[in-house]
Amino acid sequence: MSGLLRFSIGFYVLATALGLVLRTFFAFPFQGLVIAHALHAHSHTLYFGWAALGILTLGFDRIGANGRAAKTVLWAIVGLSAATFVSFLEGGYSTPSIVISSVSLLLWAVATAIFWRQARGKQGIDVAFLRAGMIYLLVASLGAITRVVLIVFDAPALHKSLAVFAFLYSFAWFFVFSVIGLLLGRASALGVRFDERFFRWQLRLSVPLAWLTFPLGVAGGVTGTLGTSARIAAVGLLVPTLLGALGFWKAAGGGAKLEVRPSVREGLRWLALWLALEGILSALGGLGLAASAVHSRHLAVLYLHVLLVGVVSLGLMFAMLARLETWSTSTVRLHCWGLTVMSLGLAAAGASALGIHLPAPLVRGGMILAVLGGALIFAAGVCCAFSIYRASRTSPTFEAVQEPG
Repeated sequence: MSGLLRFSIGFYVLATALGLVLRTFFAFPFQGLVIAHALHAHSHTLYFGWAALGILTLGFDRIGANGRAAKTVLWAIVGLSAATFVSFLEGGYSTPSIVISSVSLLLWAVATAIFWRQARGKQGIDVAFLRAGMIYLLVASLGAITRVVLIVFDAPALHKSLAVFAFLYSFAWFFVFSVIGLLLGRASALGVRFDERFFRWQLRLSVPLAWLTFPLGVAGGVTGTLGTSARIAAVGLLVPTLLGALGFWKAAGGGAKLEVRPSVREGLRWLALWLALEGILSALGGLGLAASAVHSRHLAVLYLHVLLVGVVSLGLMFAMLARLETWSTSTVRLHCWGLTVMSLGLAAAGASALGIHLPAPLVRGGMILAVLGGALIFAAGVCCAFSIYRASRTSPTFEAVQEPG
């Protein structure tokens, strides 16, 4: 499956390159780019080609799902992800893009069935997180199917938007639960010892709450019973999220008989910080800031990047590197400092939505900072890709390789 990991990180580099182009456009507008098409190509390739492919490849590997059916599904995701990038970049939500997305739903269902059958009887906190992730993958698919039904019956725009975000939020939590599970399952390769108590409570409290938060991403979604439930869930998620963050932070510290390599220690501490920040931002949204974030593109992008770049992408990179037993300190530093710079820039650019009116030069400077941060994130992806390509080429059957000096 090393070839699948190479494709996954390749999609990440491709999508972040396009993301850097978008960041540049927002700071220095230029001709020849259809923003809506580029945004869809960027996000869908990251969702399908990077995160979903990487998670399912490592998840299947964890439970021993290496038969023909599993490999067929994974390689089909490779093909569809490549088609997704081209189709969305060329025509946005055109008929070909809708067809590709529909086929993807079938793949998620098949992938879930393969995982569930192969994981039967397997124990461990890591497998429990992976199971939770697969449940959320099904919930996400139901959100996408619901949207189609609402379109057919010409439902109100708000209802269709809620269905879209039910898909997006559930899909994001599929990433989060699965990535945590993959990392917990690689404790020995990472050279750390995780205190499972923190993560068991995180899982017990997060699974029933996470799916409820999707209305917070929709304009007008915070009203009514559904909005109230979303706000309560977002605040309630702060506790399990901080427990998970504390679990990663403590593991990074090692112990008297356990010396954690510097690259792993640094990466786990950054992961803990991003996870804690995601929980805080989500709770603030539940306390009333969600509506402001929805109306400010910059603040919405800030939250999404903390969740999907800070937690999911960093965690998935670590899981891949751990599976290949190769490490890259430069990847961690470039990635996390890049996201820090981008976050500061986005916060400055979107401050007016919170009633904080900064001088125009500072707002402009925030846009430029976001571009610089995006460049560092892209560079980190290239570094990670180089490490994965080098390790997988010398170990095409996933045999252990040594940490580079």
